[in-house]
Amino acid sequence: MTNTLIKSPFQWLQDLERRTKQRAKGLPRDTPITQIWRGIAFRLREAFLITPLNEIHEVLYYPSRLAKVPGAKSWVKGLANIRGRLLPVIDLNACLEGNATTIENRSRILIINQSGVSSGLLVDEVLGIKHFPEHIRDLDTPCKETWIAPFAKGLFTYEDITWTVFDVHTLVENELFLNAAL
Repeated sequence: MTNTLIKSPFQWLQDLERRTKQRAKGLPRDTPITQIWRGIAFRLREAFLITPLNEIHEVLYYPSRLAKVPGAKSWVKGLANIRGRLLPVIDLNACLEGNATTIENRSRILIINQSGVSSGLLVDEVLGIKHFPEHIRDLDTPCKETWIAPFAKGLFTYEDITWTVFDVHTLVENELFLNAAL
């Protein structure tokens, strides 16, 4: 190492720059950042659906006791007391397709609160939180299940499974969902 006291300040700065460049790591690669789409994945019969994470407030087991709602359509399973709040529990499959969901150990309730409508949606199974690269979302291909198509906002195909993006906002504004009275 050379004596830095005999060098001029300019030479000292040049030497410092040279040593810094020798030890410097390369800059990070200029790679594009991939946007990630996150949602709650669930199943209705054979249909794999996914809803944006911010549209579902909570996922619960099917309540052991529901209060019956007189004068309601058969797909209104009843009222559930969820932490002191009464929420209608809607059999989503029966509401959209007409076939009632068979309550099993995997059955779950998706708690929603959209556009002033709070409700619990009964689904066959919740498959967890899924993450997809945003660029693989297909907005052009129509949904194969006609009973889900009005609520579909695109598809993700990943590992040989087609996930239909289910829009809860559209559901709660739909007359089919809102007309629960006989």
